[in-house]
This record gives sequence, C-alpha cells and structure tokens, in this order.
Amino acid sequence: MKKSFLIFLLTLFLMPCHAHAVSAVSEKEAFKSMLMEVLKENPDILFNVLKENDSEFIKTITTASETSRTRDLESQWKKDSKEPKTFADAKRPYLGDSSAPNTLYIFSDFLCTYCQKTAGVVETFIKEHKDVKLVFKAFPKSDQGKAALRWFYLMGQKDMKKAWQLHDTVFVHQQAYAANPLEVLKEIVRQQGLNPEQFAAEAEKKQAELDALINEDMKEAEKYHVSGTPYLFINNLVLIGTQNLTTLESALKFSLKK
Repeated sequence: MKKSFLIFLLTLFLMPCHAHAVSAVSEKEAFKSMLMEVLKENPDILFNVLKENDSEFIKTITTASETSRTRDLESQWKKDSKEPKTFADAKRPYLGDSSAPNTLYIFSDFLCTYCQKTAGVVETFIKEHKDVKLVFKAFPKSDQGKAALRWFYLMGQKDMKKAWQLHDTVFVHQQAYAANPLEVLKEIVRQQGLNPEQFAAEAEKKQAELDALINEDMKEAEKYHVSGTPYLFINNLVLIGTQNLTTLESALKFSLKK
C-alpha cells in the first residue's frame, strides 16, 4: 500500500503545475509536504520502491511527463493554428504523395546532428501516413552544409528517389561528409550509377539557380522565426527540435480537429 501511495505522490510531485490554476498550485504544495513527511519517517521506502518497481515507476513518470508536454504543446498549437503560414514547394525535394492533403515542412541542415536524428523519424511518419507529404526546406549554417543542399535539390529535379537516397546517405556519413564534402558527394552519386564529374559540373553551372531556392527557404525561415534546426511545420503547427513519432501523431491529429 505504501509503495503504491508513494509512486502516486512522486508522480504528482514531478508533474509541473500551471500558473493559471491556483488551486492546483495549493494541491501540489500539500502533496509535496505529505511526500516529504512520508520520506522523513520512512527513508527506506523510496529505495525499496525504486528497486522493486523500477519499470513501473519509470513508466508512470514518463507518462506524466509526456502528458504535461502534450498539454503545453496543444496550448502553443492553438495559437499556431490561428496564424496561417505559406511556403514555396516548387523544386524542393518531397517525400510521399505530392497531392496529399497535409504537408509537413522541415527546415534542416546536413551538418546538424539533431536533424540527423529526426530525419529517420520523419520519414517513418510519412510512410505510415499516406495523407501527409514531407517537403524539405534548407537552413544551412555553413558553406559545407550548403554544398550538400545544392546537390540534394539538383538531384530532386532529376530523380526524387535518388535525391532521398543522397539525403539519407549524407546523414549516415555525416562526419565523413564534414571532413571531405565534395568527395563524399561524388562517391554517393557514383554509387547511384551517375557520372560524379558531370553531376559536379552541372551543380556548379546551376549554382545561382540552386542558391536562389536555398535563399528563399532561408527568408521564409526568418519570416517565421526559425531559430535552429530541425524546425518543423505541420499544417501551420510548429515543432522545434528533435521529434518522435508520438509528438508528430499528436500534431497531425490536433491540426485535423474541426
């Protein structure tokens, strides 16, 4: 009984309260005092609970934390939904059905480790949702990052499947790319059955055109206060930083509410 009671108290203790609910603040303080009293009288309880119910405890706290985070996001999304946002899609690499009714835009940089972690999650999400398409938006932090973006955008104009192969391969070999950008890009293209020297020459020839697309993306990023990468927009709702499938699912459902 004491163990269940303590887990319950710890859960409430770790859940953040909201400033707008005065009664909630009072209840939290009361539970905090109760918790401290129990622990002072029985200091061995906490150790035994964690030892014997570690998985249950972690699951309880994780669920409470995720619930609180979702509540905070939904508060933000209510504001986001009232602020329509428009992005240029033309000549940008996309994934999924081009006529899908929902769009997920991701501002990304090939040298961003957080973008690397989110890339696979986003691609899995698109595969699981035929009603959502992914549109890539460039937000490079360096000339090295910009070079990969040029090749990615150019490949997208030729073969979308190979474009995403290039995208995934650069992220997988991110450190090698950072050390030798051009050589890594050429090797990727070579492995795809294309002439790397010809592709490099075409990328150089079309650099102004490709940079115009990248610069347009960056202007949109500035307009919508994109401060880092990855930075996502799904049907006007904003998601900042590394994402997981649960959050993406929640955002999509929220955006579809009538």
